[in-house]
Amino acid sequence: MNFASYQLWSQFEPALGWEDTHCQMQRGWRWTQPATPRERQTSPVIATIWQKVGTLAQQGVYEFHQDPFLLKHPRGVDRVADRLYLYYEVAPVRQRVMRILQQYQAEPWLVDRDVLVLNRGDEPIPDPIEIQVAAEDRFHLFAAFDCLVRETDGQIHVIDFKTGQADFDRRQAYVYLLAISYLYPDRAAVASFYNLETNTRSALITATPTELAQIAAKLAKIARLHQQQLQDYRAQPDCFDRLFPPHPGNHCCYCQFNYLCTYATSN
Repeated sequence: MNFASYQLWSQFEPALGWEDTHCQMQRGWRWTQPATPRERQTSPVIATIWQKVGTLAQQGVYEFHQDPFLLKHPRGVDRVADRLYLYYEVAPVRQRVMRILQQYQAEPWLVDRDVLVLNRGDEPIPDPIEIQVAAEDRFHLFAAFDCLVRETDGQIHVIDFKTGQADFDRRQAYVYLLAISYLYPDRAAVASFYNLETNTRSALITATPTELAQIAAKLAKIARLHQQQLQDYRAQPDCFDRLFPPHPGNHCCYCQFNYLCTYATSN
């Protein structure tokens, strides 16, 4: 069955403000090449730091709530840092994550809330949700939640954790709300983003049934096109450039596939 996710949507269409660095060929490499050790090691340091800070920050929040005693312990932050092996990380990662842990211990805003789901951030990909768009049009939706809270009015609140200067992309919230409409069909839902590093949150995001239907139709279209392009590539590998057109530029140096791409190496 065809599949879709927020990640796939963002690979098709960039977020606002990121148009100049978006490249369809990167999506082509990602989905047509097997993962290799070299591929995993060629991500730039700046991306690695950004990703590690986000992952470790989420793991830290998870560890605090696995052992709430640490939220009040004078060495609670150090205990969590030990569990994360934080002292083995490079200094920029270690320092930023330590600040996040200190901030969260000082203001643990999830305490006393009805937390339904709190993920560590390194779990396996969750089982897909089958989305029905039309009688003969279905696709699998993959949606991994950072945190689900049941509010006092019964609403399901999807909270997505961010760090650094990452922008909030409303499309991600809409995908979560679509997933929740299937997982909790009898509940109203809202979504928001919370930056663990800056302690800022977005406005609450909602979607009407009509808007959710439009999102589902959009994702179904992306899922169909993605699978068709992969099938066309397998039938005619020489058409790779046409199916996944390149957009070379300075951003190529940050692409994990630049060692494969002649367009990147020629710039």
